[in-house]
Amino acid sequence: MLNLHLPHALGAWLNRLTGQDSELHADTSDTVMRWPPTAARVLASSERHAHKALMHALALEHPKGFLLAHVPLHRLVRVPKHNSYREWLSRTGLLTVDFALCDEHGVVRSIVLMPVSDDQLRLQRRRERLLRVLHATDLPIAEWDREWTNDAVERLRHKLFPAVRSAGFYSDIPHRH
Repeated sequence: MLNLHLPHALGAWLNRLTGQDSELHADTSDTVMRWPPTAARVLASSERHAHKALMHALALEHPKGFLLAHVPLHRLVRVPKHNSYREWLSRTGLLTVDFALCDEHGVVRSIVLMPVSDDQLRLQRRRERLLRVLHATDLPIAEWDREWTNDAVERLRHKLFPAVRSAGFYSDIPHRH
């Protein structure tokens, strides 16, 4: 009995004919050859506008601070490790915040989240899980409002850093005596 794999044989013959045969025999496990990477746009248009406004507000509160975009949750918070850290990471490992505003020491001072559309139920459930963790940290959390780009920078600063400064508060700006 003759067992022919006609589609495979025809494909191999066409590859040899067009000269693509040598590329296929290179290294089939090489991901760069099989999926050639290209640069991607990291921030969408609305995120770029938000980034500019947030940078101005951050410069007023923490002049040497950092504005980080698309930060994984496990890089922003610490949890006690007496329970399984691997289990916590498996539940929250794919969650990210849109913007994290940090002081000059890299400590997160405020979180900004971009709005999620109402028709994306899966993203809404993910956002609720993210908010549950973030609310437990007592970090100021704000959802980006498009009108903030038109706000005065000082007003935006107070929306992002609403915490009342206690006696133990330190700032990036040197104190004058």
